[in-house]
Amino acid sequence: MMKKIWLIFFIFITTLFSSVQAEEALKINSINFDNSDNIIFLTSVNKVQYINVKSMKLSNPDRISFDINNAILTRPNSSWTLKNSDIKNVKLSQFTTNPNVVRMVIAYNKDFNVNKLKLYRIDNNIVLSYNKNTYPQTNYSNIYNDESSTKNNYYEYTTITEDTKNTPTEQQNQNYVRSPEVTEIQKAFNAKGELIKKDASQITIKTQRETKLKSRFYVNKIDVKRGNALIRGVGQIAVENTFVLTNPSRLVFDLPNTYVAQSIRNKEYVLSENETIKIGQNEPTKARIVVTTNNPDKFRPIYSYDRQSIFLAHDDRILGLKLYDRTSAIYTYSAKKIDDTTDVLQFVFTEPIIHSIKRLDNKVEINLHNSSGFNHDAYQKNLDSETLSKLRTDKLPYSGIKIIIPIKKTTILDYQESFDNKQLKLTIKTPKEAEITQSKPTPAIIKKNPNVKTIVIDAGHGGSDVGATREGIYEKDITLDMSKRLATILKKKGFNVLMVRDNDSYVSLQDRVTFTEKNQGDLFVSIHVNSSVTPEGNGLETHYYTPQSYEFAQIVHKEFANAIDSKDRGLFKSKFYVINHTTCPSILVETGFISNPEERKELMTTQRRQKTAEAIAKGILKYLGKN
Repeated sequence: MMKKIWLIFFIFITTLFSSVQAEEALKINSINFDNSDNIIFLTSVNKVQYINVKSMKLSNPDRISFDINNAILTRPNSSWTLKNSDIKNVKLSQFTTNPNVVRMVIAYNKDFNVNKLKLYRIDNNIVLSYNKNTYPQTNYSNIYNDESSTKNNYYEYTTITEDTKNTPTEQQNQNYVRSPEVTEIQKAFNAKGELIKKDASQITIKTQRETKLKSRFYVNKIDVKRGNALIRGVGQIAVENTFVLTNPSRLVFDLPNTYVAQSIRNKEYVLSENETIKIGQNEPTKARIVVTTNNPDKFRPIYSYDRQSIFLAHDDRILGLKLYDRTSAIYTYSAKKIDDTTDVLQFVFTEPIIHSIKRLDNKVEINLHNSSGFNHDAYQKNLDSETLSKLRTDKLPYSGIKIIIPIKKTTILDYQESFDNKQLKLTIKTPKEAEITQSKPTPAIIKKNPNVKTIVIDAGHGGSDVGATREGIYEKDITLDMSKRLATILKKKGFNVLMVRDNDSYVSLQDRVTFTEKNQGDLFVSIHVNSSVTPEGNGLETHYYTPQSYEFAQIVHKEFANAIDSKDRGLFKSKFYVINHTTCPSILVETGFISNPEERKELMTTQRRQKTAEAIAKGILKYLGKN
């Protein structure tokens, strides 16, 4: 009897062990962090039945190690140096290959509480969360926005280092040095232009792929496939500000917070006999892709599972191309009206989704390339939006769903995706006509400020940061000319006027603030030119952020809007870096739209620039209680 029991037990164990051995390995293909550096997302490309993770605590330095069994790392061994939380460093490597074990080591500060580190398995993904009660299921990041984020760019200090694989002979004959590519990238993304100090173990050699940007994108390769372009890199890709230029016909779109490798910068790739594509560094933290084509409406960027690449595809050339290896069903969806101007469409999928978005004047198209099963009746039951009730669907060639939503030219889109690539959220904001033509601010109570002596004038952009552009005209040139005119007027009134830049030079956002604080500026005025994805937008805006800046902004905008014959778009509380971090009353003035052909033509005239400078000066004097 006992022999029989042992035989059954042996068969059970053998069967269990065999099933575990036969289980497909977990293939880890990307790692991402939330903006607080407190949540780490490990994403996989295949379906698995279980994830076996073992952990151990180590010291000198203080760190904790996680071994993920039956796992394969499909990317190079990497190290991330973080700065926003008590997590100092994260290393991910293929620890062993027989058996397959991926090891993640987290080094932390002395105040780190290991008990607050939680591990979750979310479908195919491993999520480590520190100092968070729960894993945020709706943790979205932006991938497309109609509005330019030029003034919202921030400079990353955090770096990612990928290991190089040298032979023992190479390692013996070479010293660890900082490569030119590392230096260049760190300068571009460090507001002070300083290098980040790194341990020798973090500095790699003989590669142009070692330093990447957390939560942002570093482009290092373009591949052309059948007249389409695969744009690859590391980080999280996003797209904004898509527009079309003529003579010749070109499709242009920007990648915010993106750095382009020198090896591919401004290099022209041939798509077809009459079509080319190139990518350049349009601003220190923004890349620009230009496609020369007679059919710009045919192209659309398709986002990959892990946001490490986009496939810029021509609608007629992707037929027959395999874009995915698994399908994803729509699990839930909802359509809600948030307020009088805002509607939100939200999808949750069973698997990571491959998708694209294309914005046209009268509609927006979302293609779900590896999805099926949209149930319109179920959608209608979850519908709470008149705008989204007009949504319709169509089938894509071979497989997939096309979602079409009617919009207006003035509509602003914000398109987001969750970190696990299983949720999409589209926010549709259509301003009311009353908001577009909003009335001028009511007169403010004027207070005298006799102690004001130093006024700082900030000409927006400069140098390699050209700002908004149209037809070879740069925002940086217009703002510099207006700022010089304003400075001349105020100097004649007896003020000590300081200009952040008085020539075509690049000044970081932090340095603009530092300049103002160091020189004890009493007032700060930043001059800019606006831009929109559509040519119809025009008008004047004044922005403030701190409470002490409101009255200053209100009075200046009143004079500004009364003097210039353009649409009064109003006063806005905006968290722009330069007016958020300066301590004195500070405003940012948008003097017109470079994207509007008529207003652009006016902005190029001496009369419009002089009149703008005089109006702003008049507002400053009224704010100070002077005639």
